[in-house]
Amino acid sequence: MSTHLWEAPGRTRRRWPTGYLLTIAVLTGGGLVIDMFAFYLSIFATDSCGTDNPALVCTTFGMLSMWALPWIGLGVAAAVSMGLGLMAWRRGRTPWVHLPLGVVLYLASLVGAWTIMVS
Repeated sequence: MSTHLWEAPGRTRRRWPTGYLLTIAVLTGGGLVIDMFAFYLSIFATDSCGTDNPALVCTTFGMLSMWALPWIGLGVAAAVSMGLGLMAWRRGRTPWVHLPLGVVLYLASLVGAWTIMVS
């Protein structure tokens, strides 16, 4: 057995921030549902495309960006919130202050995708 798992007698072991990690998991699950809905909406964003419409959504880059931004944003938001939160927890600080940063990153990716959709 690893010796680093055992503490000196009389010392209590620190517990993992399971509430924080569970909250990130639940928010990520909600983000997956929102991303599926955004993907469904993005299918109809190309209805106005044609040879005479030079909108960003009608280009290959625009379509791929519109589809990928919410998913990439969700992954980055979850990773940043979890990573910064665990680093704060290891230093003895509260991890909860990093949760809004992940929400802002995710919302920024949704706004970026929406901007491409309505262009």
